[in-house]
Amino acid sequence: MKSNAQRAREQLTLTPDVEFTLQEDGLIGALYRPKKDQYPGKAIVMLGGSDGIYPLTQMVAEVYVQRGITILALAYWNEPGLPDCFERVPVEPVEKAALWLHEHGYQKVGLWGISMGSMLALLAGSLMPGLISSVVAVCPTNICGQGFVKKKGIAKLECSAFSWRDKDIPWAGLQLSKGAILRDSFREKSMSLRSCYLDAVQNAPEEAQIPVERIRGPILLLYPQYDAMWPSEIAAEKIAQRLKAHSFAYPVKQVGYEFASHMLIPIHTRSKAMFQVERKHPEECRKSDLDSLEQALAFWKEVW
Repeated sequence: MKSNAQRAREQLTLTPDVEFTLQEDGLIGALYRPKKDQYPGKAIVMLGGSDGIYPLTQMVAEVYVQRGITILALAYWNEPGLPDCFERVPVEPVEKAALWLHEHGYQKVGLWGISMGSMLALLAGSLMPGLISSVVAVCPTNICGQGFVKKKGIAKLECSAFSWRDKDIPWAGLQLSKGAILRDSFREKSMSLRSCYLDAVQNAPEEAQIPVERIRGPILLLYPQYDAMWPSEIAAEKIAQRLKAHSFAYPVKQVGYEFASHMLIPIHTRSKAMFQVERKHPEECRKSDLDSLEQALAFWKEVW
């Protein structure tokens, strides 16, 4: 039986203009340039989620590239030579990708990240405001979370999910257990870690909250109005409130979808069936997925 990664790889249609390797470049990624650049001088670093399927990130990148924007799809874990769990995953590959893009003529570099990739995108934007000038966070969270490993279930680790300059980024503890995941998933009729993250999202100490106000550019938050996987709708509101409290000087936009899952991406994948809303309202979810694409493209065109 083919893995999800193999199926995703087989669906790739574009040849990368540049492929990055750990040995040559210190990162794993693929740069795609559009045939007709509709966003001159702009490029996006794209970050997938905790599924760890890098070819899926490339599939999403292809959709955006076909609409005229340069994308660097970046693997930050679960590829040979990279961390195989969320244990102090370095943020530095995002920095390397952004530096490369600036060095090759892109004046503006933004980030697009989903789920754990949104955590990374918001963290990276706050840590390197001189390099990153826009963040699109899909199904976001407002915290840096506790590390965890996905082997025969999920187990938490006593460390941060991410690191910067070889130090743990301050993190919020999770109420993560097999029992909680089973209970949540049964209640939601979907794969769910909602209660595992709920307290952290609502009550994390200040040091574990992502200092999104340090980002120097516009921020777009895309999420389901109710996210069964983790409470991204609550996190998005927390992010918006924090930005307002700090008199954030750049545009901020929130878009919540009545019918959408944690896989709010403009492509069809079999794994969407993990979520009850996708099974019950496939057409409505598909419209939300496609609208998320349009929202990001318009955001980059109009306010960035």
